[in-house]
Amino acid sequence: MAVMRRFPLRLKIAGFAGVLVVLATGSVALFTVIIPWRAKLAAQERVASALVRTALPLGIDLRADGAHFDANRVQYLVANSGRGDGLQIVYALLWDEKGHLDVNASSVNLKLLQQSAPTLAALYLRDSAKALEILALGKTQPGIRRLLFRLAAEKRDGAIGRLDIGLSTAAIDAEVRRTLGRDAAVLAASLLFGILGALWIARRIAQPLTDLSAKMGRLREGDFEVRATSIPHGNDEVGDLAQAFDEMAIGLRQRERLKGTLNRYVSGDVAERILEEKDDLLLRGEVRHVTVLFLDVRGFTTISEHLTPTEVVALLNEYFDVVVDRVTAHGGSVNKFIGDAAMCIWGAPKEAQNAERNAVHCALEIQSAVATLSLDRTRRGLTAVGFGMGINAGEAVAGNLGAARRLEYTVIGDAVNLAQRLESQARAGEVLISQPVYDKVLDEVEVLPREAVKLKGKSQPVPFWEVKRRKFVVTEAA
Repeated sequence: MAVMRRFPLRLKIAGFAGVLVVLATGSVALFTVIIPWRAKLAAQERVASALVRTALPLGIDLRADGAHFDANRVQYLVANSGRGDGLQIVYALLWDEKGHLDVNASSVNLKLLQQSAPTLAALYLRDSAKALEILALGKTQPGIRRLLFRLAAEKRDGAIGRLDIGLSTAAIDAEVRRTLGRDAAVLAASLLFGILGALWIARRIAQPLTDLSAKMGRLREGDFEVRATSIPHGNDEVGDLAQAFDEMAIGLRQRERLKGTLNRYVSGDVAERILEEKDDLLLRGEVRHVTVLFLDVRGFTTISEHLTPTEVVALLNEYFDVVVDRVTAHGGSVNKFIGDAAMCIWGAPKEAQNAERNAVHCALEIQSAVATLSLDRTRRGLTAVGFGMGINAGEAVAGNLGAARRLEYTVIGDAVNLAQRLESQARAGEVLISQPVYDKVLDEVEVLPREAVKLKGKSQPVPFWEVKRRKFVVTEAA
């Protein structure tokens, strides 16, 4: 897909100003030059028509064999046309009623012809008849306007001839050229100053917007400390925009801080869901297929009797840091910490693929990481602990529980209770799984069946397995 070319705002403003200058100057030229020029041409045509109607008939002699034109009168008309009224006739060509050019009656003002068409004037001096024939062809000559008249008599039917007059527009055209030259100079100066002024004004307007756009890019990249107060602006819309930008940046910074704080108390998925909801109470109960992992520190009561409260908190935080890291890495979330125990879920509030497999692999990695951590703590002379774990999968109700003033997103149901019961049967370092979980991972892990146990809330003994390790598949080399 082609990328549309981008034009800076200051160029758009300058271009708009230039167009306005051109339109304004063009309008002035239209009303002060073009229209008056056309009016002068029309006035010249009216004067020529009046002259033809009054003076020419005196030089026409109607006879039985046709109309005869007085060559002297026509020549006098052409030679003296510009003395009183400013009308300058370059030539006058007469045709008789049969359409034949009357060379003798036709006349040319050589001086005016030399001004308008020097080449044709030179030809007229050499061969006047040839020059008249060229004029009769009606080709447009620069500085000459052609007018055609049909000659008729009152007591005779049909035309008695035709008159072709060439009017000199040299004076009118020269005045137009002078005026247009003056207007062109005014236009060039106005356009230059207009564009330079528009560029200056546009820069004053566009530069703060450009700076604000750059700061917007930094804000989009996560720099919530950026502010628009450093951008020079006045008490106008740009100033309002800069103030609104600062307020938005402060709001986003507070939202990110809230989100970061919220992520420390609830899972990332739940925090994101809460921030997206328009109604804070909209996370209503819904039935979801979840996988639940419970883990608990074995012998914690006895251990805590020999430690200070600060040491107890430091101990649990160090071990739970491992738990949170591994659960998050496997797509789950730590729903809550219950003293020295933790409840982890897959499948709420977002659906999870291969939840049972991920939970089992996560539990094995936690046990391995906890064993390494305990060994390190023992070497440092610190207290070490171990986890017992239970995993179950099934249908559960997920949603906000509590009161309007204090809510907690969690999952409840028999599947959750069974996971907790399995955890209570596990010794330190053991991972116990239920039948639904075993059915999903039997091909991936080595398990040891345990004797079915009558658990609280169950009428029949519940079968379960202890997960020992992952299975390693050995393939033959090619």
